[in-house]
Amino acid sequence: MYLSHPVRRIRDDPAEDETVTLRITAVDDDSADALADRLDDIGVVEKRLRFAGIRMTLPQERVDDVCALDGIESIETGNTFTLDPDGAGEDVEYDSTCR
Repeated sequence: MYLSHPVRRIRDDPAEDETVTLRITAVDDDSADALADRLDDIGVVEKRLRFAGIRMTLPQERVDDVCALDGIESIETGNTFTLDPDGAGEDVEYDSTCR
């Protein structure tokens, strides 16, 4: 299972009383509904996404519980939903000197 760097940091050192939005990808589209049901016991499943994706919000202390589930291909933070440099902090570094 792929875990983005921010997810690994949150899993290893969760902030107390803080939540995180995750994008979780099931191993295939057929198993995504069953995975969403299991995730709903851990946090709030907000939306089923295309390509076996699930968006959910949960307490940071529960990220390790999500990582322990079977049937997950990848877990990334909600920052992967945005494409602009301001919102994609997980994926890019904005360089204001580039023209």
